[in-house]
Amino acid sequence: MLIGSFLWNNLTSNPDVVSVRQLQKLLANKNPASPAGRFTFINVHTPYEGEIGQTDTFIAYDQMVAQSANLPKDKNAPIILYCKSGRMSTEAIETVKKLGYTNVRHLAGGMDAWQKAGGKLINLSLVEKEVLPEGGIELPVAWGDMGPRLIELGVIDEAKFKEAVKLTPEQEEILTKGTDKKIMINAANGQFVVDMLWALGLAQKSIVYEEGPMGKEYKDKAGNFASTGGWSLARGNAMEHLNRYDLIKLTPEQQKKVGEIAQNVYRPCCGNSTWFPDCNHGMAALAIIELLVAGNVDEATIYRKLLGFNSFWFADSYLYVATYFARQGIPWGEVDAKAILGKEYSSAQGAQAIMKKVGQLPNRPTRGGSCGT
Repeated sequence: MLIGSFLWNNLTSNPDVVSVRQLQKLLANKNPASPAGRFTFINVHTPYEGEIGQTDTFIAYDQMVAQSANLPKDKNAPIILYCKSGRMSTEAIETVKKLGYTNVRHLAGGMDAWQKAGGKLINLSLVEKEVLPEGGIELPVAWGDMGPRLIELGVIDEAKFKEAVKLTPEQEEILTKGTDKKIMINAANGQFVVDMLWALGLAQKSIVYEEGPMGKEYKDKAGNFASTGGWSLARGNAMEHLNRYDLIKLTPEQQKKVGEIAQNVYRPCCGNSTWFPDCNHGMAALAIIELLVAGNVDEATIYRKLLGFNSFWFADSYLYVATYFARQGIPWGEVDAKAILGKEYSSAQGAQAIMKKVGQLPNRPTRGGSCGT
């Protein structure tokens, strides 16, 4: 049975309430693409203690007015609110009605009643650890002598780099001596990693700089981008190093693969793919693609590793994406990394659209990314 006006209007004798059994039927037929199966399901409990699957958004019961932009624009749209016991949702429903909404109900007994009836809860407080693992994300390639070579070529001015990035002893060794340790990003080293990979992505000869926008329509303006003119840690002008060195040995076939992957990898700071690396994160992502393609790493792993690095650089954006999928019952480890890195989710426009769908996050991240040294 679809929701329809009959089922919705005959839920209970109390027009403000929906029972657990009735909610189960509604959720079983919930379909945002169908007017008959569309309703907005909102968790209003604070502090956050989990939520029922297929929740559309979280708005704390005492933030309904302040967060009213996250409510449906249509004041007649069906809405169901819930909390842990029913107390907060009872308060929230009155506030929502005062905002002019005419078709609002709340779950009798809240999440407590839902669980007593055998229903399960999703705990979004665990999402951050899935997206941003404490151990970080490791690439299956080592730093090698990348740092010393970049310094020798002048792509990195050692003194400028050390002044801009406060290095740990381990990072100074990577920069000046090289190491066999694998490239890893975590919550503490994001700036160092992006700057190192930025320099590599800038200097490495790439199909991206020959056949992409920076080699075609923007060729005469290539030095005006944040990723080129913004690289201030070189000896001399950054453009003297763009697309110049064979630091990573790539065959023509591998270069073609780099280009194909680059066109499918976006970043939430702008609307461009890595095929147009006009910012530092774009060039850093390009370097990752080149390193992994040169290492004959399979494509699925390349996308998964890129998603991991992007997530540490843009934690806020990917926590929203992970929350969006968690509410559909899809854990972060099971999402299609290639699809997530595409325009729909990872471009600035796509990320904003997902944020709007998710609404307020119950647990905001403590980390994030930005472009620039």
